[in-house]
Formats: sequence, structure tokens, C-alpha cells
Amino acid sequence: MTTNEDDAPDYEAFMAPRDPAWAEPTQEQLTAFRKQLRATVATLADELSVRDTSPGRPDPDLPVRSTPDWQLAMLRALRIARDEVEPMTEQYARGAGGGGVNYPQIGDAWGVSRQAARKKWPGAVVAINPHANKEPIEVEAFGGSARVAWHPEDGGWWWIGQAANGRQADAGDEVTYDTSEEALAHAGAFLSANSTPKETQS
Repeated sequence: MTTNEDDAPDYEAFMAPRDPAWAEPTQEQLTAFRKQLRATVATLADELSVRDTSPGRPDPDLPVRSTPDWQLAMLRALRIARDEVEPMTEQYARGAGGGGVNYPQIGDAWGVSRQAARKKWPGAVVAINPHANKEPIEVEAFGGSARVAWHPEDGGWWWIGQAANGRQADAGDEVTYDTSEEALAHAGAFLSANSTPKETQS
């Protein structure tokens, strides 16, 4: 049996990030999720509790889950759930960043700013990004020039430029941008603000 290469799936196109990446949950979905989550954690709490929660216990009519000590077992189970979630966030944030998304998208998914996402998961947006152009960009405008380049260690774009009046500047040591367009906009603003050559200045 032979395989037609033309019928082979386009893996690169399949792995390209889609935008939007998700739809906001409906109230019905949230209600169902909360119910499932509570049931899952409560099952662990039943196992942790010193109370007998088995179906054949001697006092099946007494509300074991209403006792204060079972409530503490539930609290402990919730803490375990939280501790399990944290490394998962690391795994999936880095998986998304390695697949071609940027910090604004990661922050949006987590409900925080891009700066907070970068601080929480430094290096998640990696240099080896098959869906972004990493070639440096040279631009000449307003009598000056600037260069926008990808900084792999920061997972972002950076700019440096020299304006028509001879002034030199860059994005700064602590600044990177999530897109080349954003870095270009800041570089262009610098060139525009310093577009008067030295010899024409009063």
C-alpha cells in the first residue's frame, strides 16, 4: 500500500496558533464545571477525612460532610488541588509560548497583563518560534535610522536607533515588546521626535 504525499496532513499549518484560541465559557458551562470540580475535590476529601464516608457506614443518614472536621479535610483537598494546578500553568504557558503565541495572548488566557505573564513565566515565549519573523528589521525615517531585533533571552523585540539630530537611544535594558510592530512604533516615535538635524537647530 502506498501513501500519496499530497494527501499527507499539513502538520505546520495544523500546529499554527489560532486566534482566538478559545471562547469564553457560558454560565451553563461554568455551573457544570463548578459542580464537577466540587465533586472531584470532595472525593479526595472523603478519602482524607477521618470520618467514615463509605456507602455502607453505620450512620448513613448523618450528614458527614457537614461536620467541621470534614470541612477541614475539604479545605486540605482544595489546597492540594491548588498545588497541583500551579505546575500545570507552567507546563501549558510554556507549551503555548513555544508554539508561537506571545505574552499578551498568554496573559489574556490567565487574566493578567502581558507584563505579569512575563514575570510569572519568564522565557515562556521562546526564540525558536516557527510562527514569527525573527529577522532584524532596518528602518529609515525622519532623517534617522533604527534597527528592531528579536531578543531570545527575553522573548521579545527590542529597538535601537540614531535620529537626524544625532541623538542615539534604545528601548532600555528592562524593556522588550511582544511584536515587531510595537517595537517599530516606539522606534518611529523616537525618530520623529528628534527629526531636526543639528545644523538647523537654534
